Amino acid sequence: MGKTNWLAIIVASAVGIGIGFLWYGLFFQDTWMAGNFITMADENTLIKHGETIPTSATPMIINTIAIVVLALLTNWLQNYTDQTSASEGGLLGFIVGIFAAINILLTNLFAANSISLTAIDASYVLVLFTMMGLIIGAWRKN
Repeated sequence: MGKTNWLAIIVASAVGIGIGFLWYGLFFQDTWMAGNFITMADENTLIKHGETIPTSATPMIINTIAIVVLALLTNWLQNYTDQTSASEGGLLGFIVGIFAAINILLTNLFAANSISLTAIDASYVLVLFTMMGLIIGAWRKN
């Protein structure tokens, strides 16, 4: 892993999870759910296409692991490209976010998903990778 500041990895991961909570929980929950044809029957029951969606902690556990892996990959990429500051890391993260956003755009176009769903998902990865890059770049070991 080269130069790794584990505190930066932990903070970038926590911020990444926080961004997901804000994006899909606080800011855009209703629009995102509508774009995915999900409704709430009550506080604990989600419905998609007339069927109850089983709830479990598994998606959140997998999400947490994936966010940590993304932070580690961001760290590796910064080491590989010799990015040594918050601005360089943020720019690198933004560029990676553009790649991910384009993938989401193309996938959603072929799936005939709404532009609002595409905008929510694409802007999320753009902000996620930019912030991870910025945090890891700012705390990079010399």
